[in-house]
Amino acid sequence: MTALTWIIVALVCGAVEIFTVGFWFLYLAISALVVALAVSIGWFPQIEAQLLVFAFLTILLVIFTRPLVVKLIRTNETASNVKALVGQKGISIDKIVPLHYGQVKLNGEIWTAVSSEEIETGTLVEVAAIEGVKLIVQKVQE
Repeated sequence: MTALTWIIVALVCGAVEIFTVGFWFLYLAISALVVALAVSIGWFPQIEAQLLVFAFLTILLVIFTRPLVVKLIRTNETASNVKALVGQKGISIDKIVPLHYGQVKLNGEIWTAVSSEEIETGTLVEVAAIEGVKLIVQKVQE
């Protein structure tokens, strides 16, 4: 393969990385560029040697640099939407009995709730999980 072919491989891998941002194709692109440079100065004239160097370099980059790059790039994701409700506390505005729905007021909104225990009206509850559009709640342990 020629250096131009390896540059095209690098560009394609770079484009895929831009759209996926998984830091996998980045290392393929870097390896392809290194092999293109090596081929252009006359190293590795055989295709087998080029592919071997490409694969070996990619594996080394993934093993030794990907965890560091992912750690540096990853941000602290905060829960949003309904996921943010898990762990919050609200007040039951209906009696909730097992296998029957009730209602809970949480952040000024009324939500349908279910519980595995009986919860009286006016009891402080905590959201344990969310199933569809229903809150799974439990009594707050004081």
